[in-house]
Amino acid sequence: MTADTQIEKLTDILGSNLVALVQYHTGDETRLLAVCNHIDFTTLRSIKPLKEVPLVMTKEELTDGVDVFPIEFLNIKQHYEVLHGEDCLADITISKKHLRHQLEFEFRSKLIHLREEYLQFKGKDLEHLILAAVPTLMPILEALIHLKDLRNDWIDAEELFRIVGDGYGIDTQVLKDIYDIRHKTAKMSKDKEQYIEHLIRILSDIGEIVDELGVNE
Repeated sequence: MTADTQIEKLTDILGSNLVALVQYHTGDETRLLAVCNHIDFTTLRSIKPLKEVPLVMTKEELTDGVDVFPIEFLNIKQHYEVLHGEDCLADITISKKHLRHQLEFEFRSKLIHLREEYLQFKGKDLEHLILAAVPTLMPILEALIHLKDLRNDWIDAEELFRIVGDGYGIDTQVLKDIYDIRHKTAKMSKDKEQYIEHLIRILSDIGEIVDELGVNE
């Protein structure tokens, strides 16, 4: 299904209930956001058969959810294109106070889960755990840039890692290594456990830095 066909199908199905259809990028993926006037079970059932199911929310949920999910909304706002309807994201502002709070939660949560999964996984499962780390962290790293008003004109993942590393005083080389392995421009050059060890160190270090960071906005 082409992008145009997907847009046509969604606009036909949702009709006047559709306020906006937005395309955005997160990690390695391109996704769709459908903003509706209302969402009931009939709405969900009508779009379920589609090959690419969008993220759906009401306009009210979009506005009220910014303080609860600032990282997610920041990620959408930085990488979006309105395909249909009104620009519901233009006037949304992200509170750095809320952003810092969610960042602390995300880093501590991911650290706990990484430790737990390391103890459970072996072999190929451990490799999958390593390779999944970077796309999961990309939106969070972008939020770190926003939190400290660092350079936001990066053009590739390598530059993003470098800006975060310099801005927060941490070694992000393992993130670049894993990114290159994911994109098949490099192979694993060390024991899998070393990658896990370095990832744990990054999550732990950034979690502590964010915890101590004073933010007033």
